[in-house]
Amino acid sequence: MNHRYSRLLLLAASAVLFAACAKAPEQAVTAARDALTAARDAEADQYVSELYVVAADSFAAAEAEIETQNARNAFTRNYDRADALLAFATETAQIALTRVADEKEAVRVANEALFVETDAVLARVATLMTQAPVGKDGNLALASIREDATLAGASLEEARAAQVEGDFVRAGAIASAALEKGQSLAAELETAIVASGRRPRG
Repeated sequence: MNHRYSRLLLLAASAVLFAACAKAPEQAVTAARDALTAARDAEADQYVSELYVVAADSFAAAEAEIETQNARNAFTRNYDRADALLAFATETAQIALTRVADEKEAVRVANEALFVETDAVLARVATLMTQAPVGKDGNLALASIREDATLAGASLEEARAAQVEGDFVRAGAIASAALEKGQSLAAELETAIVASGRRPRG
């Protein structure tokens, strides 16, 4: 057997042994899972949800790919795609983690502006209620509007409390709902005032 032929056989045998020894990328799985956990603990799933979802989806795809390769013949397993997916998941989760603080602050600031706007709308509702037409039906409608306005005001206070607790996403959602309710009540009152032949003041 000549030297060249022996070398080819050696290379072929090495390739077979390498394939047979291919193992699932357990360390990469752990690294990606840890990165996702750190990002989730920092609330990246709420404040940079798009990035977090991309990272989580990549991790899920990597796990599925590993299962696919594990089910194959040991000599044909290839974890290259899983490695790439896990690396992408880890990097993306880490990026998400670094962006959480800035996004939280942006939401906090936006909420403060939302609180001011909602306060103004609810004050407008209170002013319009003093101008609304009275009478049996009018009084009944005013009572209902007053109750709704009170509930909207309570929701705004709940939103402020959530803001103080650092739950900015919840605070924004509650305040947005209160603002929408206040705007609806103001529009209803303005329509009733105009229908009575007057013009809303204030």
